[in-house]
Amino acid sequence: MARKQPEVTAQTRRNFIDAYWDLYSSDRADKITVRMITDRAGYNRGTFYAYFSDIDDLHQQMEDELLPSEENFEKLKKATVSKNSREIMEIFTQMDRTIGKKLSFLLGPKGSLSFQSKLKSSLKRLILKHLPLDLQEKESVIDYKTDMLCGVFYETVRYWYDQGNRQFTAEEMTTLMLQMIFSGLVES
Repeated sequence: MARKQPEVTAQTRRNFIDAYWDLYSSDRADKITVRMITDRAGYNRGTFYAYFSDIDDLHQQMEDELLPSEENFEKLKKATVSKNSREIMEIFTQMDRTIGKKLSFLLGPKGSLSFQSKLKSSLKRLILKHLPLDLQEKESVIDYKTDMLCGVFYETVRYWYDQGNRQFTAEEMTTLMLQMIFSGLVES
């Protein structure tokens, strides 16, 4: 039997995720069936089950794709340490262009509590791994500081999406966040 080409396999998986997303974000999340997904994606049930064990598995994989990657976090860390605001803005605006609509929905009132929890955990893990920490402090203090930093970042992004990106563009929001990180709440 011939093996499928990796790009075909990846595209098939992507088609299922996209079909599911269309249904999930259209106020029908509690009524989605495998048949609805396969009909929308243009495949049969057998093909669906070759990629996912069930709808929950598909949902978890979709959410996992949206979590910050090690690579992007490392780029963000380097840009932040060097105070390269142009590079930081590009990272955020690229993220907004590629996954902004999904993040906006998942972080909003109709979104996914499981995603919100996973995002916070992922951010905390990346912060602990990549940011310079004073290891002479008690572990509880490090944990507390990390949780606070994670909460500030998470809530800032969630609030921005919750407001429908109306108040600021991605560039303006990033500039504002950088000013607060580097200069505090008041301008000098």
